[in-house]
Amino acid sequence: MPDSAAPDVLRTARLRLDPLAPADLAAVHAIYADPVTWRHLPAGRHTTLAQTERMLDESEQSWSASGLGRWAIRLRAPVPGVGLAAGALIGVASATLTDCGARNVGYRLTPASWGVGLATEAATAVLAVAQTSDYPVTARALASNPASVRVLERIGLTRVWSGRGLPGATIAPVSGDAGATPAPGHPDSTALERVIFADRPLAPELLAAIIRLG
Repeated sequence: MPDSAAPDVLRTARLRLDPLAPADLAAVHAIYADPVTWRHLPAGRHTTLAQTERMLDESEQSWSASGLGRWAIRLRAPVPGVGLAAGALIGVASATLTDCGARNVGYRLTPASWGVGLATEAATAVLAVAQTSDYPVTARALASNPASVRVLERIGLTRVWSGRGLPGATIAPVSGDAGATPAPGHPDSTALERVIFADRPLAPELLAAIIRLG
């Protein structure tokens, strides 16, 4: 049963966020296939349309099962410094439910929209609805991506862990995320320096499970 009564469509001063839909496939694939958006994790780049289709399917399942999933981020009006028209799909934001029982806030925007605070604006809106659910809200970033780390700090999440892997633990496969044998389209980043944020203190077993996600 969905655990959130949050609205499906989110609006901010400059953005409209709609649940990701099959019609968004081509525009979303263009963003996820762009190597610039994967500068810090090249293995994550979508090299086939099937990878993006799988992501859209996972989002639909998340909406159905838990009341939240991924949103397509669109401009409500032209933004100074961003050469994109009103209505342009500029990225994806998410508040999907992980198998270990936490909301994962994430975002990926086209490089044309970087540098004017749109990632922070989208992430702030998504965090607000994620916090209407019954689950802890978490977010993960690579330490080599300071811009992403700064966004998570700006929206009010607290750093709860940083490091590589999980010393002394066995990394088990996790459905839909990175594990010992990552699911197709989900690169294993457990060996990289990572940072985990949360909106509250996490129980040790939950934090360990999130670390295993990569």
